[in-house]
Amino acid sequence: MLNVDYGGHGGDLAAAALQFGRPPHTFIDFSSNINPLGPPPGLIAHLQRQMDQVARYPQPGAALLRRGLAQRFNLPEERLLVGNGASDLIHLLFLYLRPKKVLLPVPTFSEYARAACLAGASVETLLFWEQADPALRAVISRLQGVDLLVLCNPNNPIGSYYSPEVMEELLLAAKRRGVTVLVDESFQPLAGLPPGQSAAATGLDNLFVVTSLTKIWALPGLRLGFLAGPGAAIKKLTACGDPWRVNSLAQLAGLYCLQHPEHEAKAVAEVNRERSFLQERLAALPGLTVFPGEANYLLLRGERNGFAAALLYRYLGQKGILIRMAENFPGLDRRYFRIAVRTRRENLLLLEALGEYFSTEQKEAHP
Repeated sequence: MLNVDYGGHGGDLAAAALQFGRPPHTFIDFSSNINPLGPPPGLIAHLQRQMDQVARYPQPGAALLRRGLAQRFNLPEERLLVGNGASDLIHLLFLYLRPKKVLLPVPTFSEYARAACLAGASVETLLFWEQADPALRAVISRLQGVDLLVLCNPNNPIGSYYSPEVMEELLLAAKRRGVTVLVDESFQPLAGLPPGQSAAATGLDNLFVVTSLTKIWALPGLRLGFLAGPGAAIKKLTACGDPWRVNSLAQLAGLYCLQHPEHEAKAVAEVNRERSFLQERLAALPGLTVFPGEANYLLLRGERNGFAAALLYRYLGQKGILIRMAENFPGLDRRYFRIAVRTRRENLLLLEALGEYFSTEQKEAHP
């Protein structure tokens, strides 16, 4: 059997079903960072009524959806390219730019390094945990000889967030050194950060911003996202790229979701409330460090001697709860894991299971 490395992402319910011997739909999935309320009510029925669209070509360039997204995110339409999810657009941009040297502050999303590999670029990493000024200066000091700097904001998996002021300072420093910057803002909408705080609002010609729409709208199976960038680059990517990059059902889903902003607002309120609730409850568990963040997930670290997230993953998986082991993020080790912020009922089940596990672990460590 061919062994393919898909980057160790969360959300692989089919693999979990095989590993733990239970149907995929019975898991509570804390391993993927999706809107805990699911897609807007009525979306599935809306798509079912239009299944005849699969026998027709999609609208080239997702023109109607592109226009709607430009209005929703307050960006010029000519600076937007709609794609088959953020990951698709990240890989496309790397192939378009063909950077020779990429700087990645880590830990961060694995697809940047994979896209750099595909584009033939060398990757330089910088261990980067803080969002304060000293850390910013550390990034700026490493820009010499770099073609492309990639930042995730809020960061995945840490959840830390650069303010617009800090981001602008960094972008201008990169521009002075001739460095192109890609900012991944896939989790900004679900964190409730307004479009005006997007780095894309600066309009700098050395900047590209990618945003996933599968998170806020809970469409990971359809894949949807957009890339914002300089008009000339977006024009070339549009003219020379695949005109049918976004399938018909994904376009229909996106247009439907744009008409239901109340669902987004409800989800953002839920995430903010439940993130605070989880942070407080998790901090009270013995032997566990919680890293505060601004996104719809939390990074955690087990502190007991011999703790391994893989053992916790198996323990929880047998109970129908999935978490994201995080040791394959550069800069992290086997003690780290990530959980999504979900509904109160689901979060309580996770807290109960974690409480049992760490209580048992503590007893075993101190018989």
